[in-house]
Amino acid sequence: MASEAKVREWYDYRALRSRNALINIVAGPPRIGKTFGAKLDACTLGIEHERQTVWVRRTLTELNPAKDGFFDSVADRWPTIDFRVEGNRGQIREGKDVWRTIVRFTAISISYQIKGTEYATADKIVYDECFAPPGGRYLEDEVSKLRRLWFTINNNRTGRGGRAKTRVDMLGNPLELDNPYFLEWGFDASREWQKGVDTGGDVVLHLVDPSKYERRITRSIFGGAISEADIEYAEGDYFTDDRGLVVDKRPADAKPIATLATMRGAYSLWEASDWSAMYVEPFPLAEGLGKLTVAFEPLAVGPGVAYADHQHFVRKFARRYYRKGGARFVTQRALAARQALAR
Repeated sequence: MASEAKVREWYDYRALRSRNALINIVAGPPRIGKTFGAKLDACTLGIEHERQTVWVRRTLTELNPAKDGFFDSVADRWPTIDFRVEGNRGQIREGKDVWRTIVRFTAISISYQIKGTEYATADKIVYDECFAPPGGRYLEDEVSKLRRLWFTINNNRTGRGGRAKTRVDMLGNPLELDNPYFLEWGFDASREWQKGVDTGGDVVLHLVDPSKYERRITRSIFGGAISEADIEYAEGDYFTDDRGLVVDKRPADAKPIATLATMRGAYSLWEASDWSAMYVEPFPLAEGLGKLTVAFEPLAVGPGVAYADHQHFVRKFARRYYRKGGARFVTQRALAARQALAR
């Protein structure tokens, strides 16, 4: 085996760290050691530097099995140290020392409940399995809930240059481009390394090419060959249908529904006469076609714009078409509306 300094038999975070972002997203297939590497980092921070890592899953239902055997795969690297999970705390001790917490567990779904909780030594958040599987559900306004959790844990602490002390690592297998995080920061499948739109480099995505890992990973502790589906990921055919079809024009008999106001502009929504599709155009409805203007994003509300919550009929109407693949975007410019429609 090559030395760890040269080649690691798990995902190597060093290239990601060199970009010095506040939010780091590792998006790639299973069995490349994303979680394993993050656990090693968490243990190193805790043992050598006495800093804590907050380990996050989407819901408590997902969190509980993630805690079971949390340290099993990494404990043998520190043979003189005992590891255990006690409640929502991952702890260590050496010899007869008292147990010390190095990992704290929580869920995005209860981010509002931990407000006021102290995380004075937590310098990192790891959101494992941050992408829902196809057909899985994200939390309502999940990106905002993650930000709320981050603000609570960081608690205005700053590091070098006045930047937030707490960094976030997000790990997952993004089978769909239309997930809340790619939509929020404008990521696509075009490049391996990407910076989030309008983030000043504070959000970075590594869209992992598994072919770079295949040779050494298949000989590692993770075992087994990379599957055909995983190799397709590297060839650009990995993502499932992104829910929309760009079309040249909408049918003349389509009926106007509403104007959708978003943070990226206003769009008109039209329904096909046979109810088979919803057409999205990159401009508001013309006068005389209806004055209903709604926003699915609270920050897009303004004069004459009503907020359509999850019970509003326009929101339900748009969600039904979008999630069933019935959204049709008239020109590439209309694709910017996906961020609001996917909420």
